[in-house]
Amino acid sequence: MGSRKIGEILIELGLIDEAGLKRALEIQATEGGTLGRAVSGLGLAEEQQVSHAIADWLRLECLTSPEVVPRVASVLPGDMCWKRMVAPIRVDDRTLSLAMTDPLDITTIQDVEFRTNLKVVPVVAGDSVVAAVLDRLYPSTDGAADIVLQLTSDLADAVEVEPVSDEEQSVQQLAAESEQPQTVRLVNALLANAVREGASDIHLEPTDRGLQVRHRVDGLLQDAVRIPRSVQDATISRLKLMSGMDIAERRKPQDGRSQLNSGGRRIDLRVSTVPTHFGEKIVVRLLDSAKAQIAMEELSLSAANLSAFQRLLSQPTGMVLVTGPTGSGKTSTLYASLNWLKSPTKNIITIEDPIEYRLQGINQVQIHLKAGVTFASALRSFLRQDPNVILVGEIRDGETAGIALEAAQTGHLLLSTLHTNDAAGTITRLVDLGMEPFLVAASVIGIVGQRLVRRVCPDCAVEAPPSDDVVQGVGGRERLPEGRVWLAARGCPGCRGLGYKGRLAIHELLEVTPAVRELISQRAPDHVIRDAAQSAGMRTLVHDGVAKAAEGLTTLDEIVRVAPNMEGSAAGGRRESAPPPAVRLDAPPPPPPDAQAAAGPGARGRVLVVDDSATVLEVVRYFLSLEGYEVFSAADGLEGLELARRAQPDAIVSDVEMPQMDGKALVRALRADPATCDIPIMLLTSQTAVECEAEGLGVGADDYVLKPVEPRRLAARVKALLWRSRRLRGVTCS
Repeated sequence: MGSRKIGEILIELGLIDEAGLKRALEIQATEGGTLGRAVSGLGLAEEQQVSHAIADWLRLECLTSPEVVPRVASVLPGDMCWKRMVAPIRVDDRTLSLAMTDPLDITTIQDVEFRTNLKVVPVVAGDSVVAAVLDRLYPSTDGAADIVLQLTSDLADAVEVEPVSDEEQSVQQLAAESEQPQTVRLVNALLANAVREGASDIHLEPTDRGLQVRHRVDGLLQDAVRIPRSVQDATISRLKLMSGMDIAERRKPQDGRSQLNSGGRRIDLRVSTVPTHFGEKIVVRLLDSAKAQIAMEELSLSAANLSAFQRLLSQPTGMVLVTGPTGSGKTSTLYASLNWLKSPTKNIITIEDPIEYRLQGINQVQIHLKAGVTFASALRSFLRQDPNVILVGEIRDGETAGIALEAAQTGHLLLSTLHTNDAAGTITRLVDLGMEPFLVAASVIGIVGQRLVRRVCPDCAVEAPPSDDVVQGVGGRERLPEGRVWLAARGCPGCRGLGYKGRLAIHELLEVTPAVRELISQRAPDHVIRDAAQSAGMRTLVHDGVAKAAEGLTTLDEIVRVAPNMEGSAAGGRRESAPPPAVRLDAPPPPPPDAQAAAGPGARGRVLVVDDSATVLEVVRYFLSLEGYEVFSAADGLEGLELARRAQPDAIVSDVEMPQMDGKALVRALRADPATCDIPIMLLTSQTAVECEAEGLGVGADDYVLKPVEPRRLAARVKALLWRSRRLRGVTCS
């Protein structure tokens, strides 16, 4: 008969309906335990109501309080009782009264009768009563039953046990206690309860009275249960043992991992310990493997941001960064990006610390400091693995940042994360790590800033106008769209009284446009870059949050709590944009000494670069300098013509589209002048039409290169250009 029959009884008695039974059966199938526990856990009926109803229907005795006759403990082994959730109550003649959460469990009744040679008379009892009886009959870990059942603090608070110091418990004793059935059930119950609550982390914090267990649900910590001091060491040892840690080591932090299978779902556990005054504190991170298959459409990106993000990911080269604090959903965004990008035609490699989810079709590498596998060393190796896409879990230092920029400049799409307040602040962070602004400008193609906000509970949300403080927090009433209904959180049983249920992301997506690229090269401050990005259409975190609150997905209070308003000064006013410092175009920096030494006298030359983009000038100058060339520059064709006549460079690299005199006009003028007619000229352009290339070569250019051009390839083309020119003139080439 089983759970379904018990459920039918509860429906017949009017305690639950079909929908409630379906939900309870689903929870029972996922988390185990009894149907009565699932029903009471959902708040459909009290445990005693369920027990009384079943007992009355079946005309059986109902046990509502733990009655213990110590001598009956010898009738059945404790591990069997805990496993079946039954408890011997009394023995009369040849009859055993057996407290059962499921009195229709014929298999258990037959097993007990066979083992005891006694006739079993079922006595209906709830989970809490059965476990309390077992806890008294088999007291190897006093107090564990209270936690296994209800996972509330009431019963645990009643347990008063003197603390036991680490020295008083041997490793052997801890190992034995951690394997006790009660301890195993307790830890399994803690994990199952956290999964049911949708927790991302479990915190077990030692106090003078025991372990305080808290769950992080929707980004906030909530008290779950207090575990008595008597079970604290056994509970911690169990978690350490199942995570591959040394239970004898209690004075040093440790890390471990384990795995939980719940209802067909594989959940990875990342376990971390640190020693505190009252014992070891443990944090368990729950990683549901199903979340690894997240689709791009599940990221809560607005239609405009989704289109822009996919456009960035479609680029063959460049760096895309995701930024935000810990727990803001950066990993989910990156994994969704990889799922969108992966293809049999692409080689995708990741370096992560740790690998949170395993992805099919992706080559994932784990950081291993003892083996010398760091972000930087792995990234160097990746460049020799012919990758199309590289994911670096986090850019933590200048070495990693430098190699990542190089990878983005050499024909790879690179994805990574940084911890900054907003998208514009990411640029400053890279510069603070020692990166040259012009390299950042040339490499980074887009930045996604994000936060996670709680979804307002749809069952209990109420309409309420925002307070003046909230309106000020989102930037003023002019930022709020008119004619919208604003929701406030209230609280109901469905959301555990919080008013919120689930989370969604808010975003800001900064695309590095030519204007933004120029500002980055000029070391413009964050707010100037932010203003330029907003002028180009970027919607800030606050703007995106307000839009989602207007759709009824969250509340304005939640946006103010989570999203930083970076648009005003401390006084709330608009900041004045400081004028960016001018970029010097006349005196190029000398090439590095080692580059000069490496370049032979025939390979080195003087190159004039003509372009109206300060970023292009700086990038080309940098890479040509590395190759040993002396580089000087001009901002337009007229200035370039004058410089060419005066300085007589060995080669000229010129943009085509420029003000005053474009590149083609510059070539005509240079070819018409006997003093400059023999200088080799390379044209750079974004015009892809064959006619444009034919026209450029027709006016006298020696080479024609399409933008965007990979800098090292450009340097090689310049070297080849000079080599051909010198050979034609009879100059010895090295």
